[in-house]
Amino acid sequence: MNDAENTAKSIPLAPGCEIAALDPRGIIAISKRAGYSSHPNPDGKRGHPMVLAPYNFDGEYFSWEDESGHKRRLWLANRLDSPTSGIVIAASDPDAAAAAREAFRSRRAEKIYRAICVCRAPARSGFWRDTLFERKFTGFVRNSALRVPAGAAKKAEAKFSVEGFDKNNYGLCLVKLEPLTGLTHQLRVQCAKHAMPILGDATYGDFRANRRLRAASGIGRLFLHCSQTVLHLEIAGNAADFSASAPLPESFNIMMERRKD
Repeated sequence: MNDAENTAKSIPLAPGCEIAALDPRGIIAISKRAGYSSHPNPDGKRGHPMVLAPYNFDGEYFSWEDESGHKRRLWLANRLDSPTSGIVIAASDPDAAAAAREAFRSRRAEKIYRAICVCRAPARSGFWRDTLFERKFTGFVRNSALRVPAGAAKKAEAKFSVEGFDKNNYGLCLVKLEPLTGLTHQLRVQCAKHAMPILGDATYGDFRANRRLRAASGIGRLFLHCSQTVLHLEIAGNAADFSASAPLPESFNIMMERRKD
């Protein structure tokens, strides 16, 4: 095994998190479970990081020793909100991490999400272009669709398509989301703005529907999942493509398929 494979094999992953794909040049994709953060909270508050190892916030990497006593590091290339499940990109060395981060920054990365939304809009597919305003709170940034002074807002773009409707008459739809920009909470805000709030969204969602469907199903989570990430990157002067996928969690199937009472 090469260094990337040895690192991937030894990562102390949290329960429910697993390696989804690996490139021998150092790119590692992790399928993260909902409720686990990509990294620990910088303010020291208790949480559930996906990697059970010390995290260096300046270098943006985890560090640990494997079973043979070798020191290992894992650099993060992107992040997912704690309530969101799916693919997170990391790397076993800083050069590969820099290449992956550059792919995200220069829009040479494609991300596909699936979400279960409370269906209100008749459109089955389309393109969203919205102006979002970032409001900074202690420790995090929240987006909104409020009208703001010129220069204080950012453009958010995403494609969407409805892939199916639930079989329980809950009034839900499964939606494919492809963000073309990468703003904080972008998909959650855009879905809410276009009358398709994501089920389980405690910030921008339909709170009445969240309570009703959580009581009916016994499932409490944000139904947003990063199902695929594709990177077009350059490592050590060589072009490389990397793709990773994560299947829909069982909770999605439970909400969408007919219940047997």
